[in-house]
Amino acid sequence: MQSKTPQFDYALDALYQGMTPHVRTCVETRTSFFVSQRDIDAYRALRIPLPTVAPMVRLRRMRAAVAGFDLFRRTLLDGPSVVSMYDPESSVPILPANEWHSDRFDPMKFGCAYDLSVSFFDQWQIFSNAVPRPAIIQDLKTENSPWALYTASSKNVYFTYAGMDEENVSYADFSIASRDSVDISYVYRSAHCYHSVLLNACLRTHFSEQCNRCIDVIFSLACSDCSDCFGCTNLRRKKFCFLNEQLTEEEYRERCKAIDLSDASVVEAWEKKIQEIWNKAYRKAGTIYQSERAIGDELWSCKDVEGISMTNAERVYYAFTLMDVKDSVDVALALQLERCANLVGSQKGYENKMVNTCEGCIDIEYSELLASCEHCFGCIGLKYKKYCVLNQQYTEEEYWKLVDQLKTDMLAHGEYGEFFPYRVSPWAYNTSHADAQFPMEEKEARALGARWYAFAQEREVQAQSVDTLPLRLKDTTEEALKEVYRCPVSGRAFRIVKPELDLHREFGIALPRVHPTVRRKERIKQCFPIVLQERACSACSTIVATRIPATYPSPLLCESCYEERVLG
Repeated sequence: MQSKTPQFDYALDALYQGMTPHVRTCVETRTSFFVSQRDIDAYRALRIPLPTVAPMVRLRRMRAAVAGFDLFRRTLLDGPSVVSMYDPESSVPILPANEWHSDRFDPMKFGCAYDLSVSFFDQWQIFSNAVPRPAIIQDLKTENSPWALYTASSKNVYFTYAGMDEENVSYADFSIASRDSVDISYVYRSAHCYHSVLLNACLRTHFSEQCNRCIDVIFSLACSDCSDCFGCTNLRRKKFCFLNEQLTEEEYRERCKAIDLSDASVVEAWEKKIQEIWNKAYRKAGTIYQSERAIGDELWSCKDVEGISMTNAERVYYAFTLMDVKDSVDVALALQLERCANLVGSQKGYENKMVNTCEGCIDIEYSELLASCEHCFGCIGLKYKKYCVLNQQYTEEEYWKLVDQLKTDMLAHGEYGEFFPYRVSPWAYNTSHADAQFPMEEKEARALGARWYAFAQEREVQAQSVDTLPLRLKDTTEEALKEVYRCPVSGRAFRIVKPELDLHREFGIALPRVHPTVRRKERIKQCFPIVLQERACSACSTIVATRIPATYPSPLLCESCYEERVLG
């Protein structure tokens, strides 16, 4: 078939001429990264040049282009107050979500002609700052949840992030089909859980990590099919165990009865003790189920992949948190994609590149918030459109002629194939999701061109010391809901909300004493970085790919050694 972009294809093929595996230096971090023959074949097949930055940086750039955990109360020019994912200093105009999605909003009104003499990213920045965005993103099936972001089919949730089918949940991130829980991350089909990460099908599981099908489990790590266990690690099908010691039911109940988790000082003391235990417990390099030639962690039913948190993926590399994706590279937070690259927060797409939060699109590039569009370049907010550049309509012939020229120019200037730079993000670095996965200091972020937002601790916000919050849950009255407390870690002001207090009373667990965003970032740390590194198995010295850093004290085991020493 004749090429629609012959100049670009000729220039790109020339770049790949004679290309062999080699080591590159990341232009952003100055660290080295290896480009394999697999990489060369994959990027060339997707018709983009090889990356100039390391895999970690590619993920960081994409994360900097989506909202983080914080939400803000914004007052619009015409008067109404809305909950917004954009901080008050963001340059993009915002509209209430229902208005943005209505027929009254026409993003084509903001279209502008492309200037071939000006850098694409310079034009994009001006264009992006003119096109309104929805104040918050959540699907129309979500009910009674104004403070929920990237949430689908949920009900009565508060400050949740990227959740689906949740109900009565607060401060949850990437949780699916969970109920009546608070302070959870990466939790699936679980209920009545607190302060835990990476749970699957658990009930009344608190302060725990990497547990499957557990009931009434507290302070436990990597346990499966267990119930009534406290402070345990790497157990299977056990009951009435305390710090991995088998007890009778009566003995177990007596020990647990002596631990009053409704007292914050008791919780803090046990958290420190449990961390010391976990630091000595065996850790499995990665969790890989029913997969072939798979490198990474949390991989289910995958084939020929490298990444983290993937289900039913084939020939996908440098990826994080996705399902049903094929033949793609550098994708994150994605669902049902094929032949995509440099893409974040998108679903149901084919041959989309450098794309942010789009759905049901084919062959779109450098675009954001598009739905059911085809053959568009550099567009924002369009629905059911074809052959548009910077939201301006072209004929099919005009479109391909312009796109061929602009992609060729971008390639020549080293722009094409690069994700949007930090400087054009509508989010400050510390209000983007990059801050959760790749935290950095203000000076470092600004050096990369990113914006930085000064949170309330640097402004005049009246808040009292968290020491005025009672340590014991039974001493906490409804009056606590009226107070504003100062986080001792971040200095930011925060409140206790009614759904949170109600669940803590149900669980009999003391209220937290730091800002919700601090708690969420700590849970993200528990999951370890989303970048793979090579380490040796502590038992057999086999080199394995893992996300657990070498600085972490736990002994690391490959899958076979873990099966032998822990489960055997």
